[in-house]
Amino acid sequence: MRAFRLGERITIEKVIFVEIFLLTTLLLALGWYFNREDPLFIKSKYDLINLLVVALSLYYGYSGAIVLIFLLSVGYFFFYQPFPLNDLLENLLFALLSSEFRYIWDKKIKLALADKTYAEQMTELYRRQLFSLKFEYDLLERQFVLSPYSVRNILERFKVPSSKAFMELISDFFGVISAELYKYEDGKLISLEKLGGGVKVDKEDPLIQEALELNTSFYIPPKNILRKVMNEELNFIALVVAESYAGKFLLAIKDMDFLNINEEVLSYITILLEYYGDSIAFEASGFSCTKFCDREFELQAYRMQSLKERFGIDSFVVVFEYPPERREEVIKLKSMVKGLDRVCINENKAFVLLPITPMEGVKRFIERISKNMDFVKVKEIKPIEEFCNVR
Repeated sequence: MRAFRLGERITIEKVIFVEIFLLTTLLLALGWYFNREDPLFIKSKYDLINLLVVALSLYYGYSGAIVLIFLLSVGYFFFYQPFPLNDLLENLLFALLSSEFRYIWDKKIKLALADKTYAEQMTELYRRQLFSLKFEYDLLERQFVLSPYSVRNILERFKVPSSKAFMELISDFFGVISAELYKYEDGKLISLEKLGGGVKVDKEDPLIQEALELNTSFYIPPKNILRKVMNEELNFIALVVAESYAGKFLLAIKDMDFLNINEEVLSYITILLEYYGDSIAFEASGFSCTKFCDREFELQAYRMQSLKERFGIDSFVVVFEYPPERREEVIKLKSMVKGLDRVCINENKAFVLLPITPMEGVKRFIERISKNMDFVKVKEIKPIEEFCNVR
């Protein structure tokens, strides 16, 4: 992508010189034809050449303005005696002002695009966290016709972060008969695991490209499957794409239980695939915050430290101290935090992870806890990047 942009910029620079040369030459030719005494109209009531200077400087910026002023200087030298220095300086002033405006405007556009990119990344982050919230409060739990299942039940069985375990889960819970899991890396689809006969996919397939570019999952409605099979158009009935800290994954499904071909099941599989990717990255990182906190605390800490490194988003860990005999009361902390927060309690300390929270929010949280548990004391408040380390 960077190479493409570099080539595009070089091409545009060449076009700048050609266009300015042609426009200036055309202006000189027309001026010479209509008014040989003043071909550049600098002796007219209004110096019309300034319109060209402003227009081209606004459009092309400093590089275009410098080329234009040079060409005008050549025109002044050959057509005007004595040399009209004041007019050239006036043109230069217009060119510099217009170019500066172009520079400032471009800078604002780049900042706006950066804000847009950041907003899109944060939207994706919050989308994933929304699924986590649904998981925490069982909002996605529904009963199906043949077998009841929920995100909680599925993830409780997903204890080993392996592609084989992932394929076994989607087979057991969703009736997937034939599928293949790929990782998208360096522009290539790398096969990780097969279920049944697997699914061969072509990266050049427009549906595959669209799914990877937009991070979009989709399925073919059951009513269209038979027609596509008869026309030999069908290679898969569903594509699931999920992006995690371990990279982008694509699951191609060729055959599965007829009743499970719907949006609801696709959402479940997407959540599971994202969880699989995060788990792989987490397990491979050697990441560790404490020696006694559970895996959920460690995994959330890993996610928040990644956010800090990638986007500069703050998260904090509050360390409380409490009398050991009041441990049963401190356990209530787990019911006093929000869906993304995590609590870890040992013999005389409680660690509360507050994701995506500024220092002001941390202080409000401490005030709220102190009102309900006046026996706990704040020992320290640490940013996530100081609290955790990679071993």
